[in-house]
Amino acid sequence: MMADIVESCGPALLMRACGRINVLTADIFEADAMCAISKGDRDVIIDTSEVTYLTTAGLRVFLLLSRELEKNDRRLHICNLRPYIYQVFEKIGFHLVIPIHEDIPSALAAIEARSS
Repeated sequence: MMADIVESCGPALLMRACGRINVLTADIFEADAMCAISKGDRDVIIDTSEVTYLTTAGLRVFLLLSRELEKNDRRLHICNLRPYIYQVFEKIGFHLVIPIHEDIPSALAAIEARSS
């Protein structure tokens, strides 16, 4: 499984993504993540500490998830990006569209600040 619900974590749904997210796996990742976010009414944190490779197909999925959540005034937060993947997010400006956090506690703090 590419995306797995780990737990409800206070004001957020915490998911973990893992492995390589590329043209061969992006559809699986998207289906898993869309299924997970459809079951909740909270912001979503995706922990990417186990993502080893990400192509534009994977970036597209993150953008689609973000847009889907925004339809219901929810937000996607990404944490634990590997430095070389973060550089890609930064170069294309995704860090301006999708909040990127160093770790789960900082993502939770941002969500709690947004909801108060």
